[in-house]
Amino acid sequence: MTKLKEPVEFEEISRPKTRTRRVLSIQSHVVHGYVGNKAATFPLQYRSWDVDALNTVQFSNHPGYGSFSGFRSKAGDIDDILEKGLLNGLHMKYDAVMIGYLPCVESLKITGQRIGALCRQDPQIKWILDPVLGDNGKLYVAEEIVPIYKKILQNSGVFLVTPNQFEMEILTDVKIDSLDALWTSFEQFHQKYPKVDKIVVTSLEFPVSQEHAERYIYSACYDTTATSGRINYFKVPKIDAHFSGSGDLFNALLLDLVLPVDYTESIDLPNTLWTVLLLVDKILRRTLQLSYSQDPSTKSSVVINDLKLIQCQELLDPSCQIEEPFNAIKMPQESIK
Repeated sequence: MTKLKEPVEFEEISRPKTRTRRVLSIQSHVVHGYVGNKAATFPLQYRSWDVDALNTVQFSNHPGYGSFSGFRSKAGDIDDILEKGLLNGLHMKYDAVMIGYLPCVESLKITGQRIGALCRQDPQIKWILDPVLGDNGKLYVAEEIVPIYKKILQNSGVFLVTPNQFEMEILTDVKIDSLDALWTSFEQFHQKYPKVDKIVVTSLEFPVSQEHAERYIYSACYDTTATSGRINYFKVPKIDAHFSGSGDLFNALLLDLVLPVDYTESIDLPNTLWTVLLLVDKILRRTLQLSYSQDPSTKSSVVINDLKLIQCQELLDPSCQIEEPFNAIKMPQESIK
């Protein structure tokens, strides 16, 4: 008979206790692929966020595939889950609320009112708003939604807003076709929406001259709470492809870095944006490479409907060191105030 060994006593391993951050993410959803909440949830969970995902649409896949099925959630259904279920039913407490695509005027209006009231009740909650209006000079939503976004930005204490170039133009009535025009748009935004703490314009493109044929994507930011009052911008070599879900991924990673676990830690918005750009650029380039290897015909279409987030998971690790393929550039203007 084999004699059992005496049990071994193990010393308890002491681990640093960290606070788990919780976000309510109100965005679209696809069953297959990575856009909206599907593009935001995994990266945030990987970076130790507890994510409550409220889906505003339920589609089989991104419409960029050419065909899809599913439905848009009704305004009453979204509000019922938010108000009766989460806030008054479970009495949920959040560190942040992130709002992306909402399918109609009524859903945006009601959701904006609910989240605005929630943030007034608890000023610690940070509201990250992506004003989803359109891109490439075209509205993707009903025109009636534009004044609703403007009203939200005017009256609510939004912590961070992340428009693209077209959306920034719509919100400021400034055509952004140069760096000088970009600066003017930030000035107008600050005058129109003084309650917004931080502004990040996620992607911009300017006319390319024959002398400078290399294409860049620009991203710019302004922190109204910073003492310097400076606008900062970065330029990133343009990848010759269109990626669905890249903006949703960008916003999720930006949220993670602007809201550290330690509330007392100060945030440098330009450096934070720079880090996010480095990381997203790396993920997009790997996604493109993997898409080429799996489907050679992708090279001719340069439309990537699915980010390779699972294959890029080690890049999402907060300890991952990302090399710097491009440099930060500060705008010359001293102040916007």
